[in-house]
Amino acid sequence: MDYFKKFLLSVFLISSLAHASIEQAPPSFNVVGKRAIWTDFTHAKYELSFDIKTRKAKSVAIIELNIFEKGYPIFDVVGTPTKVLVNGVSYSQQEIETPGKESKVRIIDHEFKAGRYKIQIESEVSNGVKFDASSVSAGFFMKDMRDREFLEMYIPSNYEYDQYKMEVSVRVTGSKKSHRLFTNGFLVEKSKNYFKYTYPDYFTSTSLYFHLAPEKKFKVLESVYETRLANGKDFPVTIYSRTKRLNRRIIKVVRKVLIELERDYGPWPHPHLIFYGDGKWKGGMEYAGAATAGWFAIGHELQHGYFARAVMPANGNAGWIDEAVASWRDFTVLHKIFPFRKDEINYTSMNLGNQSVFNRKTDHRSYVSGRSFMFYIDSLLKKVPGKSLKKFLKIYFENRKYTTIQSEDFRLDLEKYYGRSLKNLFDQYIYGRDIKNNSKLDGIHEKPFHEPLSHEVLQELI
Repeated sequence: MDYFKKFLLSVFLISSLAHASIEQAPPSFNVVGKRAIWTDFTHAKYELSFDIKTRKAKSVAIIELNIFEKGYPIFDVVGTPTKVLVNGVSYSQQEIETPGKESKVRIIDHEFKAGRYKIQIESEVSNGVKFDASSVSAGFFMKDMRDREFLEMYIPSNYEYDQYKMEVSVRVTGSKKSHRLFTNGFLVEKSKNYFKYTYPDYFTSTSLYFHLAPEKKFKVLESVYETRLANGKDFPVTIYSRTKRLNRRIIKVVRKVLIELERDYGPWPHPHLIFYGDGKWKGGMEYAGAATAGWFAIGHELQHGYFARAVMPANGNAGWIDEAVASWRDFTVLHKIFPFRKDEINYTSMNLGNQSVFNRKTDHRSYVSGRSFMFYIDSLLKKVPGKSLKKFLKIYFENRKYTTIQSEDFRLDLEKYYGRSLKNLFDQYIYGRDIKNNSKLDGIHEKPFHEPLSHEVLQELI
């Protein structure tokens, strides 16, 4: 390669790194004699078709990506692809394990040089789809407590570190019934049983909300949230559930929580809010400007609209942060009702954020132990006049909005605000480098704010 071509490639790589967060990807690794390499998705176009007569759901994903080193490119989708094309040429693919068997991914079974490529991946969508005689329901509902259950559970995607623009088109055939798509994108085109949406380029594999259902399956309440902030904006709110009564109850709580969150952290960071109410006692899950939750988890999931889906974890090792913050908020709210205080760490040492770099699930102890850590940090900050965890989080949110972060980013931002080192505290209580007693709280089930959603519950939600 001549000097000019090398120069252009270096400029291209540097400009791509600025947004793609490829520097937050795990290291490349060798498997079965092949160098598996991480990539930067820049644009993904998903064409989804649901055929009532054949009871088949199919995905055609056309992904533009950058490769930064020679090797076998990594992508992921749980269902085995039926076809993989790179720049129009067909290749096989292979499912492999990460070095410590923490997870599985797929590689295109061919060695490619650094550069720009367009890949086409065709696959069946089997998870999250339910057909009946005259209609279809499909929900790409995710879970962060289990491996490989983000977008890759349904359609081709990448690890959490990667941010990329998405486009989704949906077509339902073989049905006279009208369908509706609840999704957190911008409508481009719509006709009977056809939808096309685009999504922001800061989205990751945990951002997309997708729920397709027959038009009359749910009761829908459309409204507008009127901000109280001078620098805020009004935005549309869509509440839907099985009953009008539940919608009316939910909208009251949603408005109350949004007022609280905007007061504490600033304007709602998404152009809209879609909220699926699924019953009083169930948990929930958050998306970028969308959530599904039971009655007592509404505040928890809306908090994640700021910390989780606007400031986003780059990997499983950073997932503890947003769960700890949201759980701290839950108990801070309850503190106004119940006279209790938690300002000490209730465990000796814990590894919440120093597990394998290939891990993509959040440690389940992040709720109780992470919450305890946040209360302790808040007590430290309040010893400095004018400082508190809530005030820090507002600054942190504004500085990190629409980016992916790692645990060290959170620590360094905290230290800058606090004016003192927190390295020893993080080493012991978050990175588990002084583990003597793993935790008094290990295994305690967090209720009622975030009850884990089982596969059976997810199927009922569809």
